[in-house]
Amino acid sequence: MTVTPVWRDPIVAELHTIREQLAERFHNDLAAYSRAAEAHCRELGFQIAQSPAYEESRTLDLYQASLPGICDPRQVDLTER
Repeated sequence: MTVTPVWRDPIVAELHTIREQLAERFHNDLAAYSRAAEAHCRELGFQIAQSPAYEESRTLDLYQASLPGICDPRQVDLTER
């Protein structure tokens, strides 16, 4: 049986390390990371383009739209994690 050696790329390894550091810094909260990244881009002077669909989605109340029988995230106890 021929065993193929595992290919390791230092650039990919560095990207994984950075991703893990960001996840730890923002406690795996993608929304918090996104807000920080957007704020950083604005500080650098970048203009952030928003699509009409994005603006529309920000006004939706996703909890009201949830189906019966599906757990409401506001009722989940996160202290036991």
